[in-house]
Amino acid sequence: MIVELNRQFARKIGIMLESKLIWYKHYFIFCDEVIENMDRPPYWIIELAIKKYIGDAITIANTYAFSEPFETFPNSLYDFHVGCLFLRYERKELSWASFLKESGDFADGYQLVKRECEFFYYKLSDYEESEYSIDLEIKQAEIIKKEFKNEIHEVRNIYAPFVDYFRKYVSSQNNKLN
Repeated sequence: MIVELNRQFARKIGIMLESKLIWYKHYFIFCDEVIENMDRPPYWIIELAIKKYIGDAITIANTYAFSEPFETFPNSLYDFHVGCLFLRYERKELSWASFLKESGDFADGYQLVKRECEFFYYKLSDYEESEYSIDLEIKQAEIIKKEFKNEIHEVRNIYAPFVDYFRKYVSSQNNKLN
């Protein structure tokens, strides 16, 4: 995976960790490759390479992302978080109700998401009142896909290599057991 290991990338990694889209099985081999391929790998990558606890990993990524000199990140990174949650929904890691609740809570907490928290909460209320209708879920998911199209696309592009790293990690662990 070829990326610029800048603060914005670190922040995106932090968001992917915060949203629970990735965890150590996704980033250990990535970090190892960066360390192997660079003469002077970034310190935050070296630190991340040995941290399993997601809270520590989030702190490492965000500490670098928000370190001095301070950099202003685009508000679209808040929408990136919703994109991460949507991928978790598509992967069946979150139910539709959980996606709407978590997205609404996130939008409520940060108020910089392109759609206000009520956008998600009203959809959740309608979904609950429909007794979790699959037809309504499909319609609402299409609305979210259109509204967050660019962010979902960006998350998919960044996430795809991490799926490969996850598979390599799991495979290597299984080989150790055999």
